Amino acid sequence: MSEDQGEKTEEATDARREEFRKRGQVAMTRELSTAIFFLVAAGLIYVSGRYFLQNIYDVFTRAMGGELIAKIREGQISEILSFIGYKVVILTSPIFFISLIIGIGSQLMQTGLLQIEDAISPNFNKLNPMNALGRIFSMKGVFELFKSILKMTAVGTIMYLLLKSEIKQIPYLSGLSIEQMLTYLGGVLFKLLTGTGMFMLVLAIGDYFFQRWQLEKEMMMTKQEIKEEHKSRDGDPMVKARIRKVQRELATRKMMTEIPKGDVVITNPTHIAVVIKYSANLPAPQLIAKGADYMAERIKQIARDNNIPIIENKPLARTIFKTMKIGQVIPRDLFVAVAEVLSYVYRLRRKKRKPTNTQAERGL
Repeated sequence: MSEDQGEKTEEATDARREEFRKRGQVAMTRELSTAIFFLVAAGLIYVSGRYFLQNIYDVFTRAMGGELIAKIREGQISEILSFIGYKVVILTSPIFFISLIIGIGSQLMQTGLLQIEDAISPNFNKLNPMNALGRIFSMKGVFELFKSILKMTAVGTIMYLLLKSEIKQIPYLSGLSIEQMLTYLGGVLFKLLTGTGMFMLVLAIGDYFFQRWQLEKEMMMTKQEIKEEHKSRDGDPMVKARIRKVQRELATRKMMTEIPKGDVVITNPTHIAVVIKYSANLPAPQLIAKGADYMAERIKQIARDNNIPIIENKPLARTIFKTMKIGQVIPRDLFVAVAEVLSYVYRLRRKKRKPTNTQAERGL
């Protein structure tokens, strides 16, 4: 039994998942951003290849031609450097912003918005060299190393297969102009980015589902952990039971003080007793106390001590006891039956007063 309590056989609760999220432990693959970047870069070359080609061609013609030599002789090298810097910014800034957007977007796609206060809080155990070695040589670290080697090998193989057919074209490149050379290199780069990006996308999807499976396995809980979590969330059952007991005792004490204010006690006759009160400021008769068995006997005894009539009506007592709460006014479907009881009680009270009036007349 104790062994079963220690085995992680239960699925993670919502609180457990939220705890892992706060620590930054979520299913996420880094390969997704790389794959998307390669594919977007390939699409950018396909759509805006002419734009990039023209700017690269301008750099080559001004920075490596006769104009460069003439500017050096004139002492105006800064003009060439400014032009090259301007062109470099134009060519690299789209790539920089695209990389930033892809990096943020790919993470949001996988994890959503994360609050990782626990992950960024200082933890000096991470600085311990022995702990670092333990993480490196753990099964997870070995697997990550194996995955990286496999990824590099696969990417290298794909690039080799894609470039293998282009090796035959190398002897013919010497006869191409700069513009033709750049066009050819752009086509090769497009092919490399597309092929590598597709492979990385497949790898990213597989890695993401593996990371998710691994995280689910790590988040699993023992039955004892489930019990402890329920206890911490809902409170100790013994304490809650004690609170409920005290609340019941207070409610019962308050109810007993209201009984002398009642007009009639309707009984089952032995198991149930309900106390009804009516006054001009109430929209209908009101239930002010009820009880069963021992509590019913206590209610009847208080009623006797305070000269409150006790009327036996089994169906009515049963219905009020089961369907109404203390403090609630009588509903419409019971109003006639309760009104008949109250009318009978009021007639009894008037009869008791008549002898008293007769005796007073005799005295006169």
